Amino acid sequence: MIKMLVCDFDGTINGGSSLGVDQFSAYLNTQPDLQFIIATGRTLPSIKEGLTMHNYPKPQCIISDIGTHINYDYDLIADEYWQRQLQARWNKSEVQAALRDITFLGECNASHQGDYKITFEGKLDHKQYSAISMALAQQSIDVDITYSHDWFLDITPKGINKASAIHYIMQKYNLTAKEICVAGDSANDTTMLTMPGINAILVANHYHEVAHLSALNHVYTSNASHAEGVLEGLIYWQDIATKNSICK
Repeated sequence: MIKMLVCDFDGTINGGSSLGVDQFSAYLNTQPDLQFIIATGRTLPSIKEGLTMHNYPKPQCIISDIGTHINYDYDLIADEYWQRQLQARWNKSEVQAALRDITFLGECNASHQGDYKITFEGKLDHKQYSAISMALAQQSIDVDITYSHDWFLDITPKGINKASAIHYIMQKYNLTAKEICVAGDSANDTTMLTMPGINAILVANHYHEVAHLSALNHVYTSNASHAEGVLEGLIYWQDIATKNSICK
């Protein structure tokens, strides 16, 4: 039985038709035992605003800033234990200092920055990406670097991402990977789309940077885009789960 659906926002449930969102929301309303979670690269204020733009279902939990923040319930209460873990792994000023002399880094828009995340905007080639990694390694700064949408470069504490946040929530609610569906469209979703044992959904409008994931047995690539594609994939995995339970 699928007990939890974890969705990326931009390009996954957001960006398609309002009718698709309505269909997606209506279906989730018929699934009272299914927890709905958002996992996004956006900051918490940004995703809260984004969720008001259409008839999106209200999530029971929001994983924001690529996994560096977890907030629960309708009041969006912060998980303080998760935050304390991050504090020991992160020195923002140290990261900024190590990258200060790199001239090709893009804009650092204030609205995209988090307590445990630095985001740059702009196109990078492989050589430039490698130079950023090397500059941090030379200063013995151990972080995760994610380049997605051919535009966003996110730097976060080592080992903190959408997958690690989902794993933490799995343990909190005593869930297994087989009871969870995840849906995404870009590179910052890769960690959760490749979690061992997970039921993954790659929407049809996914970026080329994650196209190779379609070859994985646990990844369902939808024919539909955005929210309609997530709904298609969710029903697919629910049907598989039902068949497996009958066969036991």
